Amino acid sequence: MFRNRAFSLIEIILVLGMAAVVAYPFTKMFSFGIQGGHETYEHIIGYNIARDKIEEIKSLPFDLVKSDFDNFRDLYRDRGLDFMDAYSTKNGFEKIFSDIFTEDRIKDDIEKEAYEMFKELYKNTYKREYALYPDETSKLRRVTDVDERVDTKVPPRLKKVIVKVFNSRGLRIAELATLVSIQK
Repeated sequence: MFRNRAFSLIEIILVLGMAAVVAYPFTKMFSFGIQGGHETYEHIIGYNIARDKIEEIKSLPFDLVKSDFDNFRDLYRDRGLDFMDAYSTKNGFEKIFSDIFTEDRIKDDIEKEAYEMFKELYKNTYKREYALYPDETSKLRRVTDVDERVDTKVPPRLKKVIVKVFNSRGLRIAELATLVSIQK
């Protein structure tokens, strides 16, 4: 005499609960891995666009090497009280400025207007046309600062160029610095 033995509902629920407890750490591990991979990708893109800016600045004549604040703060001159801090202080400027424009970013009317103004200032500063960046950089901001105080000679023959890249949350994800000197 054989009796058919089936699992009760309680036994099934207990087995599923134990499987969930065992599987939970693995799902967390995978989600942390995916998040880490995304952050690493963001850092790589950040360092690449910082390096591009350093190379662009190195190609300029020494007297044209200036910070973005000096070159582009006029973007915020007549844009109202919301942008007064960006026009008047370097820290306020650094919090909102970016020289990275993409096709996605300039679809917005306000960004399109800023882009048109930026293109003209860029052409006057770098003596060439501005090229849009790929969409993968649309959530990043890049700001360049130039410190002329590293050289105590008058006139200075050395400038320190610092390029900072921020993510969409405002966290600095990349920073590169170099020294630029007068070529003789």
